[in-house]
Amino acid sequence: MKRTGNRNKNVRKFIPAARIVFAASILLIIVLLVQFGAKAIDEKSAIETKQETIHVPADNTASAADSSSLTVGIFTALNAKAADTQTIVKEGITGKEIEETETPKAESEETDASDIDYMVTDYAITVYENVKNYYSNDRVNIRSGAGIMFDRLDTIARDSKVEVLGETDNGWYQVKHDDEVGYIKMDYLQEKEPGTEYIFAGDSRTVQMSQAVDKDDYEWIAKVGEGFSFFSNEAVPKIDAEAGSGSTIIINYGVNDLYNAEKYIKLINKKVDSWIAAGATVYYAAVTPVSDYPTITNSDIEEFNSEMKSGLDSRIGWLDGYSYLQNKGFSSGDGLHYNSDTYKTLYTYYMNQVAAQKEA
Repeated sequence: MKRTGNRNKNVRKFIPAARIVFAASILLIIVLLVQFGAKAIDEKSAIETKQETIHVPADNTASAADSSSLTVGIFTALNAKAADTQTIVKEGITGKEIEETETPKAESEETDASDIDYMVTDYAITVYENVKNYYSNDRVNIRSGAGIMFDRLDTIARDSKVEVLGETDNGWYQVKHDDEVGYIKMDYLQEKEPGTEYIFAGDSRTVQMSQAVDKDDYEWIAKVGEGFSFFSNEAVPKIDAEAGSGSTIIINYGVNDLYNAEKYIKLINKKVDSWIAAGATVYYAAVTPVSDYPTITNSDIEEFNSEMKSGLDSRIGWLDGYSYLQNKGFSSGDGLHYNSDTYKTLYTYYMNQVAAQKEA
């Protein structure tokens, strides 16, 4: 009996300690649940803030006569979190949109949307009294709001006619597209219909370049074995018809008639005023080198190029493909014409030079 009494006494001493541990555990669980719930609410609020979408009413034209200013909210990108992701590059952004960022990255790189901080800001839309018809001067995206972070509704080609409803104070046009209201950056639209983007005029080398680069949307005015007569009678009228706002004209004749430099200079200088007035920029591409060709020497080509460069109007750009290929190297099967890779390399040189001079 004494042993039994001692056992019961020990149990009674243990019971209060167990209750204290149990109560503490319950309290700890409650505290953890409260903290977890508060964190979940904060994260939900943050997500809802970042995913907020502002819808612009499609019927903004109802008050067009008043030319009223409408204020809507948009997301504006501040910066990327990491120092090496400062540029906002999202799917569908075209060249000019990328230029609006601080430091353009390689075309293959994209910044993840989760790495971009956003804030809500306002822009005002001034609705025009009358709808205006503009033209796209490049391939361009139509977005759901006035900013490159908005969804892309569609992409239109260069020289597309667009109905413009108004403009924002942050550099975008409000447009009507397929019964929807969208936005296009102002840099992409112009009142005057643009001309053909690139116009190449030349001889057999131009013919073969067109085959190598395969740019069907450009105008290639070229024929094998031709020179000044073809340029004057056939190429110039076609250039007149295709040249317009935003056109780039690249002329490359001479290898078949190096003795006609004076005639080329006189005709091109005569036409340059009208081409520039139409909105085009004009370049002459130097005759490029030959390799052991029996009837043409590089000395003759250098003399022709020197006379052309010094005699052409100063407003005509000079593309020195001759020096470029001499330094870069080239491959020719017959001494006069090049292989496909050389033509592609020369074409890239032309495009880079044109782009650099446009930026200058």
